Amino acid sequence: MKKLITIFVGLLILASATVCFAAEYYEMTYEAKNFTEDLKNDQALSETFTTPYGVLKVQVRKLWQSTDDKRLHFIAWMDDSRIADEHLPKVEYGYTFRVFKNTSNGDMFYALQSIDRACLYGYSPVKKQLMVYIDSLNYAHENGAYPYIVALKNGDLVLAFEKGKSTKRYRFNWDSKANWFGYSELGTGWPSVSKDKQ
Repeated sequence: MKKLITIFVGLLILASATVCFAAEYYEMTYEAKNFTEDLKNDQALSETFTTPYGVLKVQVRKLWQSTDDKRLHFIAWMDDSRIADEHLPKVEYGYTFRVFKNTSNGDMFYALQSIDRACLYGYSPVKKQLMVYIDSLNYAHENGAYPYIVALKNGDLVLAFEKGKSTKRYRFNWDSKANWFGYSELGTGWPSVSKDKQ
């Protein structure tokens, strides 16, 4: 009986250790704050990232002959294939671009945010395109609150809404079976993400 109990306890310790090591941790690997504010007409920001699926190139160009609702042109390529092509509106203070790496599996995600909206993109090897996995417009928040998609110092990936001292947060975890993010609502009353973001 002692031997059986020892084996059972050993299996429990092994299982809990596996869970601890498999926990998701998101690391911010790149940030360009309000980069579109400094772009001149027809100037572009281009960056290249090595991913598990190939080389991703992202480009955002400020178009001087377009209307305000299509002022920026966002394009992405995976190796030589175009995987995203959309126009973005001109916004006050410009856009911020961040890259996050899920250290548990190497997947990379790309946040593009303004004072009005924050989206998290990721490459889908099944659909062979850049998908919008998180869109701040789809989550309940106070009207006029600024959205932020950030990785915290503890490795959590969160969407935060802030308006003065009013704050609300959502935490995201990758669901490998659904190939999508699941989330939990963390409620209100948080300090500004500027205090605990990476």
